Amino acid sequence: MSTGNMNWDDLRYFLAVAAEGSLSAAARTLRVNPATVSRHVDALEARFEVRLFDRRQDGYGLTEAGEKLAARARGIETEMFGLARAFDAEDRGLTGTVAVTSTESLIGPFLIRNLPLLQDRHPGIRLQVVNEYRFLNLSRREADVAIRMARPEQGDLVIRRIGTLGFGLYASPGYLEARGAPQAPGDLADHAVIDWLDGFPENAPVSWLRQQMGGRPAAFATNPASARLAAARAGIGIALVPCMVAEEVRDVVRVLPGSEIPGVDLWLLVHRDLSKLARIRAVLDFVHERAQADADRIAGQT
Repeated sequence: MSTGNMNWDDLRYFLAVAAEGSLSAAARTLRVNPATVSRHVDALEARFEVRLFDRRQDGYGLTEAGEKLAARARGIETEMFGLARAFDAEDRGLTGTVAVTSTESLIGPFLIRNLPLLQDRHPGIRLQVVNEYRFLNLSRREADVAIRMARPEQGDLVIRRIGTLGFGLYASPGYLEARGAPQAPGDLADHAVIDWLDGFPENAPVSWLRQQMGGRPAAFATNPASARLAAARAGIGIALVPCMVAEEVRDVVRVLPGSEIPGVDLWLLVHRDLSKLARIRAVLDFVHERAQADADRIAGQT
């Protein structure tokens, strides 16, 4: 068994497969191709001369040796990311890059809309925006700041609620002319409805819509709000999307505007180690300030 010249990337890729259960899922998390993940795992098995995973049809399961290595490697990973955060926590003032992760529904209508003002106010800060609806790990530096629709229960994070995202029902004029407009939310059970995919994290608007559908299958399903709205615009059915996403889209009509559709609380997150950096603090304060200024618009009340 050889342990010389240990490659940290081999361990990092190994841990991703252990966490995700497959090469393809680990590759999506790491933003590489599955062949790269496989190569690192194979290198680690060759170095230790043990089999770390049972390759099964339903995914990769850790062997006994893999479990032992994973326990040790997670500790190393925690130290490595802690060290990286410590170096990043060297304050360089209002200059540098800040990576923000959020969902598509907020990136265009909120973040990019306000980006010129941020650039005017803090020209030394470069914003990078990552479009993800899944939780990126702030402890592992997958992003510096997150805007999320669910409050995390774990992690050494500084968390601030910044508002409520409002939702509305939208359809094309052609669809409403052909099928008629629902008069109450319960009428959606008699209409073609555009839903989220089954794997999407269930929240209050998702649950509300599916309750109104009364068990009827969706006419179409996809996760991105822009795609659901595009399907509604094409006449496929009625879509529930954040009002901000639909506010400047032509050829869609808001349906049942007086309905009490539950919204989603928005949370601003940052790892505690980075929360006092000047550039991070500036972005956090800016996002909070703009969320308060746009509160009615974000809530769909304009």
